[in-house]
Amino acid sequence: MATKHDLAMSLADRFEGALKTARSTFQTGQTRPLEWRIAQFKALKAMLGEHERAFWSTLYRDLGKSHFEASYIELDNVRNSCDFFIKNLRKLIKPKSTDVPWYMRRSTGAKNVAEPLGIVLVFSAWNYPLLLALDPLVAAITAGNAVIVKPLECAKSMSAQAVQVLEATRQECAVLLRYKFDKIFCTTCPCIGRIIMEATAKHLTPVTLELRGKSPVIIDSTTDISTSTHRLAPTKWLLNCGQTCIAPDYILVHLDVTSSFLEALKEALIYTGYAPYLQQGVFGSLQTLLDEVKDSVAFSLGETDKENLVMMPNILLDPPVESRIMQEEIAEPILPVLQVQNMEEALNFVRSRPQPVAVYMFTTNMELANEVVEKTSSGSVVINDAGAQFSLQSIPFGGIGESGMGSYHGRYGFDTFSHLKGVVTTKANRDDPIHYPLYTAKNKAILRACLRN
Repeated sequence: MATKHDLAMSLADRFEGALKTARSTFQTGQTRPLEWRIAQFKALKAMLGEHERAFWSTLYRDLGKSHFEASYIELDNVRNSCDFFIKNLRKLIKPKSTDVPWYMRRSTGAKNVAEPLGIVLVFSAWNYPLLLALDPLVAAITAGNAVIVKPLECAKSMSAQAVQVLEATRQECAVLLRYKFDKIFCTTCPCIGRIIMEATAKHLTPVTLELRGKSPVIIDSTTDISTSTHRLAPTKWLLNCGQTCIAPDYILVHLDVTSSFLEALKEALIYTGYAPYLQQGVFGSLQTLLDEVKDSVAFSLGETDKENLVMMPNILLDPPVESRIMQEEIAEPILPVLQVQNMEEALNFVRSRPQPVAVYMFTTNMELANEVVEKTSSGSVVINDAGAQFSLQSIPFGGIGESGMGSYHGRYGFDTFSHLKGVVTTKANRDDPIHYPLYTAKNKAILRACLRN
């Protein structure tokens, strides 16, 4: 029988072996050529296409995901990232010349050169085990890094099929974090994010944290209620039963349209459909939260089924703001709706809480929409839609404060996994007075004039 010492040695050997292989590969320069990076994206796209049906089956078996969600959200977003970098990588890696002061132009040139950071550790997340393993992986490869991907153990079937990975339990990850990496990317919750930052401080390892938060939706009285609910419902329920970092967490609705909003939301839910399966570890705690505010339930679309981990959508109306369900993130099929007298009250409520991943605003008043952009702080703002920001390669995706640090997608992923190195070149056969001590008043005056410009 293996002892704890034997298991610890086996674990250390496994981690050290993976790191040694990644480090030696990176040091050979194999990951740097443009052609090599593009070849990885083409191979990844081919692999996704060849095994698409297997991924469908695995995601359904692990998480109850439909073919639509598995293809549209997980597979297609990875393919889109590959396509973006196949098209744009040559431009991204090209050194960028930059301005120098006029008095240095005859002898000096300056440019910014993006270089890979080295060995990147990517922690995936259980709710999108394929997407949140491969999308950061693509961005890290884009920048020329060697990558180790650690999937979360909840999605067991997925972890063995997606890519070459380093599997570890949550307890083993504490050991993994003792090793030095050049960058860590993690999709998780704020409490785990704090543990990672504490662990990486020893090595001064930079981190990008994609955390979760309570993303609000503001419903103005001017909006088209039917349209807004049909755009909200899929983002909240169809995508992984609300177990999504960009899912709306609570609604702030103008008092004048509350009744019509709730009726339209119920209709939108019936029309949209949803995948009601929850992660096993979530169900009990979620039911406890719901029991604490049972008097606030406005309507529910069905009974919960603990045995099969099924919870139907529950809409709450004006739950106590001090309740745990309004303090903790609820990325599941529960949606609190709070009534507000006016939009100023809604903005004040959002500003009084930790910064979320996203703020969603539904209105036909563009002045009000601009006010939301200017007066709230969040990872992103979406006007008259929900979740649209995630699939765009042209804007950064990430949080701020309690909802994360750093961003990726498109060129922002390239930047996240690169170090921008400044390079200054001075001609070897030229000398300028600026390189020598200036003792005369005239020369000092010339130097001051140059520096001021």
